[in-house]
Amino acid sequence: MDGAMTIFDILAWAGDILKAADVTRSVKQNPRLDAQVLLSYVLNVNSAYLFTHGDEAVKSDAAETFQRLVARRARHEPVAYLTQTKAFFGRDFFVNQHVLIPRPDTEVLVEAALAVIDSRSTIVDIGTGSGAIAISLELETHRPTFAIEIDRDTKSVAEHNARNLGSNTVFIEGSLFEPFAALEPIADHLVITANLPYLTPWQWNDLDADVKDYEPRLALVGGADGLALYDELCNQIRTYLHETSRKGKRINVDLFIEIDPSQRQTAPSLLTTHFPKARIELIKDMRSRERVVHALI
Repeated sequence: MDGAMTIFDILAWAGDILKAADVTRSVKQNPRLDAQVLLSYVLNVNSAYLFTHGDEAVKSDAAETFQRLVARRARHEPVAYLTQTKAFFGRDFFVNQHVLIPRPDTEVLVEAALAVIDSRSTIVDIGTGSGAIAISLELETHRPTFAIEIDRDTKSVAEHNARNLGSNTVFIEGSLFEPFAALEPIADHLVITANLPYLTPWQWNDLDADVKDYEPRLALVGGADGLALYDELCNQIRTYLHETSRKGKRINVDLFIEIDPSQRQTAPSLLTTHFPKARIELIKDMRSRERVVHALI
């Protein structure tokens, strides 16, 4: 890339580079859109600006920064990691390599949980990652919200997002439901959300380089059948409900877990094994695939 280039010129150059690198083989984006997002980030403008100022020259320092980002994207590094931002449920979340990039399909889980939250509810988000689910629910409902994360660096990202977005979510370091279970029972109605690792090792092997080479494997793979962590989560919740019942306190639970569509039979079966009387509902994502299991316990 030589000499001064206009916005249109540099976008065309980047689009050709990314197209040749085949960086968007199986996702619903395209190389030119990636280029637009990256240039908007470098210039600190919106995409509309790029098209209304296409003949404007790009300063050399901005062009060099953009060139470096395009080179990284050509090596399949996700755009969200390059810009350190991902939109989720109408808000921008900071992301880095310590957290899974929030997916639009997960917004279905948030919408489903919102439908059952009322003035009695306490929200508990398990394996919170970037905090996208917990923070979104807390900001939408202003109900007491606890977010649990086992990895300290990941928890720091979620806490940063809460501060940046003005959320009162409480973050606890620990494994699955155990940290919340250690608290005194504080609610009659729990809304528990979990987007835990649910891919099998074989599904992991088939992922695009964008995911496999950059996003944390521990946030994606959930044992041989993908459901190992959900099995343990349900075991912990069942034990908690049994112990609180023995103390004379009845707690109603709405549990929402995100799954792979291939688990549309095995995941509900797992839940009913732990909670035989639970009412189970499958919720589809925007592509009409089973994405969330809701168990009313």
